[in-house]
Amino acid sequence: MGFDAARLMITGDIRLKQAKRRSSVYNAKVSDYIKVVKAVREAVGDEFDMILECHRSMDPMEAIAFAKGVEEYRPLFLEDPIPPDSPESMADIAMRTNIPIATGERFINIQEFETTFQKHAAKYVRPDVCALGGLTPSKKVAAMAEANYCKIVPHNPLGPVSTAACLQLDAAIPNFAIQEFPSFYHQGNEAEMTKEAFEEEAGYIVVPDRPGIGVELVDDICERFPAKPRSISAQIAHDGSVYDI
Repeated sequence: MGFDAARLMITGDIRLKQAKRRSSVYNAKVSDYIKVVKAVREAVGDEFDMILECHRSMDPMEAIAFAKGVEEYRPLFLEDPIPPDSPESMADIAMRTNIPIATGERFINIQEFETTFQKHAAKYVRPDVCALGGLTPSKKVAAMAEANYCKIVPHNPLGPVSTAACLQLDAAIPNFAIQEFPSFYHQGNEAEMTKEAFEEEAGYIVVPDRPGIGVELVDDICERFPAKPRSISAQIAHDGSVYDI
């Protein structure tokens, strides 16, 4: 389809039923993750970028070992190897690998990004236009990132309106890196949510030049696409507590 990059879910589907089948042996777990990256690099060759998405599901020890094990395959970046609760811990991982770290999809204010920049915890940041409060704070984050020689990779799992907003941000900043375009846009018929679908050319989306952010929802969208809750992936800790990842 012309895409020259893909985001790999390294830790797979992290629902409990999958977690039960995953080995608890440190070496086996890390080795399996590394094998996935090696297999993809061998399959796609050098003219393709890999983004390694860990979905906040590793601990620092696993993340460091995994990063060192895949450095030779030159991934574009390593995304959220650990939960973003501790910028100091994320910075420690960033210091121990030559793979750039990406984080920020769950940040809800510009101060969280500023702390990330101050701690040198990431070289790619992932503002979510919908969670952060719109285009204005996202543009502020892009300027902050530019001042710190960091690049922007907008987080975008929330449908075509989010995609349209991200595209406008991408076109307006000098430090845009790559745009997330989820596969369920096609698999979930999301193109039918708008009166005009996004125009795709050889792995790129053409930035819409129509009024506003460039898209208009179909008139009967509530009937054709009724709202439904999204599933939440959760993990159970050793003490029995439940936490979202």
